Amino acid sequence: MRHRWRTPPAESDAVFLDRLHRDRSEIVPWLASLATLEGARVLEIGCGRGASTFALAEQGAQVTGVDVNAQAMGYARSQLDRGGLDANLVELNAAHLDELACTEPFDLVIFWASLEHMVIAERLAALRHGWSRLAPGAPLVIIETPNRLWPFDSHTADLPYFHWLPDELAFHELQASPRSSIRRKHTDPATEMLDFQRLGRGMSFHEVERALGPVEVSSCLQIERRRANPIRRLAWACSSAGRTARALRSFAPDRDRAWFQPFLYLAVRRT
Repeated sequence: MRHRWRTPPAESDAVFLDRLHRDRSEIVPWLASLATLEGARVLEIGCGRGASTFALAEQGAQVTGVDVNAQAMGYARSQLDRGGLDANLVELNAAHLDELACTEPFDLVIFWASLEHMVIAERLAALRHGWSRLAPGAPLVIIETPNRLWPFDSHTADLPYFHWLPDELAFHELQASPRSSIRRKHTDPATEMLDFQRLGRGMSFHEVERALGPVEVSSCLQIERRRANPIRRLAWACSSAGRTARALRSFAPDRDRAWFQPFLYLAVRRT
């Protein structure tokens, strides 16, 4: 896919370039195995500053990007313009995807590092609305969402068992995080709880099943990478993470292995 890469955005933005490189080299090739990106109608929920949008658009996808952060989307537009690319960027809470002014179904609906920043009611509504906008047989994809079942939270608090705690307790436990940037003095916990929940709380198969009903995992990025690389597969099998995933699945052996990875990178289709 390299020959389709456009001129990268401002060289001074190292964070953007790092994400763009990761998306180009790892995520977009996986998405291309799920659906042909050339000419595909893609709904990207959580487009943010646009690295993923850039990587999709340069492959010929017709991207509609949704985000609640207007400032981030302004930056995304500037980078798309710099690369000679186009996308329809819409400021909208994903819980209100039913208000999106698009009538044609999408070939791919992607929740890109976004579900973890929604409260439960928003997750359920966003999943339902995204599902309803898919073309028949098209996949719904979840990318980079921390798994609630995993015993260590490397996404938000960098603490063990943080995902497992109820919000009320996790809110206070955040003060023990080694990440000083997210520790804060609480003056009004009632009003700060929503901000805390949006920092990034893990998700599991429970929300997907409550919102969509029975689904089938059609692909998982981590598993596909191991399948393609025997060394990677062996290293995972011997690692503490691999042992943790097997232990978690032992309590629900009927569930697909994709639901027991540290982060959710998976595609689902209707059963």
